[in-house]
Amino acid sequence: MSEKTTINTYLEYASYDYSLNEAETQTQLSDAYRLGVRNFCVFPYSVSTLRSSVPDTEQISICCPADFPYGLSDTKSRNFIVSQLCKQKIQTIDLFVPSKIISNRKYDKFREDIRSNLEICSEANIKLRYVLEYRVFSHEILSKICNIMVDLGIDTVVPSSGHMIDDINDNLIACAYLNTKSNIKVICNGNIYTQKHVQNIKNTNVYGIRFHYINCIDLFLN
Repeated sequence: MSEKTTINTYLEYASYDYSLNEAETQTQLSDAYRLGVRNFCVFPYSVSTLRSSVPDTEQISICCPADFPYGLSDTKSRNFIVSQLCKQKIQTIDLFVPSKIISNRKYDKFREDIRSNLEICSEANIKLRYVLEYRVFSHEILSKICNIMVDLGIDTVVPSSGHMIDDINDNLIACAYLNTKSNIKVICNGNIYTQKHVQNIKNTNVYGIRFHYINCIDLFLN
């Protein structure tokens, strides 16, 4: 195994495979921690599993998804989901962009969604991010809503839900485009399979990377 390189990129591991049992999930979370990851995204029911999987919970940051995976709930329901997640004593909530509001170009309602959920998170001292779907909405629409988010205080997004077939290079293009057009921080979450993929990520200089598989972490760091 080659010597590890110094990585300044924000790294996180998302455990969103709900086919795994608790023991399998615990093993993957423990492996990600062992490899140096300290930022984790888990379903609410796995928060306690994560905390029991690492030797020092003070060293980790926990994120949970809200309105997963398609963002089809109305804003009032999303407010309730977010308020319940805030009771988990986590650090970040990934709220999936409200799909029907965006598809109908109801940008004022989107602003209302941001403001109401951001207020709930701010009171609990929890960071709010949004998850987009670049394979559904055009880059132009996503650029517009990213600028809206930046104006209202959201500084970080994830370009896709991970629930659709995703190509790392397409994901990186979306990341670069959104960052250029809105100056928002973007966490690349395309799957990494080869050293070429790793090099493309490093060449793009994205803000952050989300891993879905343990072998991807090892591939990127070594």
